[in-house]
This record gives sequence, C-alpha cells and structure tokens, in this order.
Amino acid sequence: MLTLCVGWARVQLANGISLVALMLLSAGAASAAPLHRYIVEVGESLDFLAVKACFDGKTPGTLMAETSGAKTFLEDVRLLSARPLPPQDGDVIALDGAPDNACVDYRVKLRPTTSAAQTGGPETRRIGRDLLTSVGNWLWRPRELEEGADVELSFVLPAGVAVSVPWERAVADAAKPTFRLGPTPYDWPAVAAFGRFAEREMVVPGALLHLVILGGLSPAQQARAEQWVKGAAHNVTTLYGRFPVESVQVIVAPTPRGRGPVPWAYVSRGGGAGVHLFIDPARAPEEFDRDWSLTHEMSHLFLPYVGARDAWLFEGLPTYLQNVLMVRGGAIEPQEGWSRLIAGFQRGARAGTGLSLAQASERIAVRGNYLRVYWAGAAMMLDADLRLREITQGGQSLDTAFAGLAECCLAPERRWSADELVATLDRITGTTVFGDVMREQFESDDFPDFKRVLVRAGVSVKDGEVVLDPAARGAPWREALMRPLAAAPR
Repeated sequence: MLTLCVGWARVQLANGISLVALMLLSAGAASAAPLHRYIVEVGESLDFLAVKACFDGKTPGTLMAETSGAKTFLEDVRLLSARPLPPQDGDVIALDGAPDNACVDYRVKLRPTTSAAQTGGPETRRIGRDLLTSVGNWLWRPRELEEGADVELSFVLPAGVAVSVPWERAVADAAKPTFRLGPTPYDWPAVAAFGRFAEREMVVPGALLHLVILGGLSPAQQARAEQWVKGAAHNVTTLYGRFPVESVQVIVAPTPRGRGPVPWAYVSRGGGAGVHLFIDPARAPEEFDRDWSLTHEMSHLFLPYVGARDAWLFEGLPTYLQNVLMVRGGAIEPQEGWSRLIAGFQRGARAGTGLSLAQASERIAVRGNYLRVYWAGAAMMLDADLRLREITQGGQSLDTAFAGLAECCLAPERRWSADELVATLDRITGTTVFGDVMREQFESDDFPDFKRVLVRAGVSVKDGEVVLDPAARGAPWREALMRPLAAAPR
C-alpha cells in the first residue's frame, strides 16, 4: 500500500501538483511511535528480578517507579550493561546524557511482607510459596510516553512458575509471556503475582476474567473460589447487561486472620483493571455467596479513575450497588437488600457526627469517618436512582446513566473529578438529577435525608422487618431498581 501511495504521490508530482504529499508520506513512514522493550528475569526465589530496559529512539531523561520507597530495593543500575550509574538522589533513576536507543540494566531485591494481615492497597508479600508484588516496587519506567508510544514487557520465569499481571498480552508465547503496559500513568498502582498457579479464564457477558488463586489452596477450595468469583461477576452484569470492562485480573489469596470471609479487598487500575481479595478459606461457601465484598470491588469498575478527594462518589456508588446487584443476581432477597441499605444508612448517620460530607471526606482516615463518606454517597445514589426513574417514567436510571458512561468515557488513562462525572451523567440522562443531588448535599452539614427517600419509595421497618408498600407513589420505581435492566445469562 505504501508503494501505491508513493506511486500516487509521484504521479501528482509529475502533474506538478504536490511535493507536500511525498514529504508527508516519508515523514509518516519514518515516525512510527516508539515501542520500548523490557525483559524481566525472575529469580528462583521470586523476589530477585533482573531487568533490561531498551528504549526505542530518544532515551528518557529519568525513570520513575510508582512506589515512593522503590529505590531501597535497587541493588545495581548500569547503562549499556557496563557503566554503573553514579549515586543518585530522589526517587528517580537519572539517565541524562544517555545516547539514543540506550539500554539500562537494573537489579531488584524485594523484601516481602510475611507477617500481619493485609490492610492496604498493593504491596509485596509472600502468599505461601507464591509472591504477590506491587509493580511499583520494581518497575522503573518513563514518567511520560509520547503519543502512541508503549512499553512491551516480557518475563523470563523459572521452570514451573507463572505470572499474573493486569496488562494486555502482546504475544501468545507461553515460554516468555509478553505484555503491553498501555497508556495508564506510571503512578497508578498495579499488582503482579509470581508462583506455581494456573490462570483460569472465565467468560462473563462483556468480559474475560483472568483468575489466579495463590497460596496452595486445595482443589476443592479453588473450585469454590472460582464459582464465587463467577457468581459475583454475574451480579455485576445485571446493572446494564454486561461487565463494565473487557478484561480484569482477579487475584484470590488466603489470609490467616481478619473478620468475615473476605477480610480485605481492593481494586487497582495500573495498566488495566485488577481486583484483589484476601479470603478466609475455612469459611463456608454460603458465607461467600452472601458476602458483599467482591460485588462491591467489581462495582468500582463502573467508574473511571476518580480523584481521592471524591471518595463519596467512588466509594458511594459501589456501596449502593453491592446491595442492589446482589438482589438482582439472586444472592439475596429484596427485603434483605433494603435491610442492608437501611442499616448502612443508619451506621453512616451515626458516624462522624458534626461533620459535613466535605469535612468527613477530608478526614476519611479518622476512625469512623469512612462510614459516613461511604454511606452518604450510597444514600445519594439511591436518591438519584429513584428520582431519575420517576421524572423520566422509567426511561432513565443509574443503569442507563452508567451504560452511557461505559460507551463514552471509560478511557483507561484519564483521571476524573466528581464534578466532571456528575456533569457527564446529567448530559447522558438529559436531566439535572445528579447535579441537583450533589448540590443539595454539599450545601448541607447533615447526613443525606435517606428517611425522606425511603418514605417516597414506600419502604419502612416494622418490628425489625422491612415492609414494602405496594401502594406508595414510588413503588414502581422501587421495584424496578431491584430488577435487572437486561437479563445477563450465567
């Protein structure tokens, strides 16, 4: 095709029309976007990594890691595999003066956590004989890539060891798994796991789940975990008929201590979606089926990356949906779904008293304030969902709002503020409902008036039992929000 185009350009030149056409074609052929290549050799101990990073074209001036303490794991950094780089200050590897197309070798010795339970986001820890790593502890990469550029990363693994990452596979090579990191910023956390496990691919409507189970659980425990993950993913597809992202890394790991069947879980976004769960494998299967944790974490993926100051939105939506979608998926009955919502609103109203939602969000790390933030956001989502259904006579809802968001706005490299998202959701639904609910709440110092919303929906509690009034004005919309918009087959 290039030859034909060049031939066409020459014809134009012969006719005296355009030298510019040939110049543009030549420039386009010579300016393919760079593809930087990394090879990561994993040691037998799994916590020793030797990395070779070769840059296509101009070598970046600095390399960055997502984790602030990553430099403490570096043992050696060499340019062109020969010259050690001088001691450096700060959290960067400085490459100033390196020639084009340079290669950098560096070695990392991680120090995995082996004690205490997981209580935060991505970190490096031993899970039995396997290793769960924060990618930010060992991956040093350019701070920014030019438009269209990417990083291709290949693993050289010990015999019998597999790798799980959230990135897109670039080459179907089981001997040297190779991935593309994609456009997400370097400082978005991600997790990689190394160990003697097998990745299970699970198909749900709209997505492929890449499940790995760490820690040497028994075959029966692994089979139960697989069924639980698929059941929760089915719950999530009932919002608008499909899973919110096309591919997601799911890591399940046992933990020796903690409350409930899922003591800790979190989502990561670096290079792709990841859902990571720490479970108590001694718990009965029915406890997992009724637990909200995995449905909550997967529901985060209905939103793009939202800034930390807007926790009321990025935690409030999953807190609302964890109950609604479990009802839709058949994990719990509608009465229990409403009971869980009411109990949560009551806990949120009691927590962080005297603080507005904005103040509680700023101090979310203070004990109890997170309950106020999570459940205030959930109450706002319920209010918005019911208002949308009522004023549009069922034409719009949270279902349609987030289906529209998935079509237009889940670009994997962009951060959003709540203000931007709320304006976008109002544009998608053709209403001002989300903006109205947000403004009303942020003009008040009180917890959202969930009792008013429940009265309008015909939901009350008598003698400890939830009562649903079929004659209430909002009864049709109350019933609709617990039903799937579209049937999603298991």
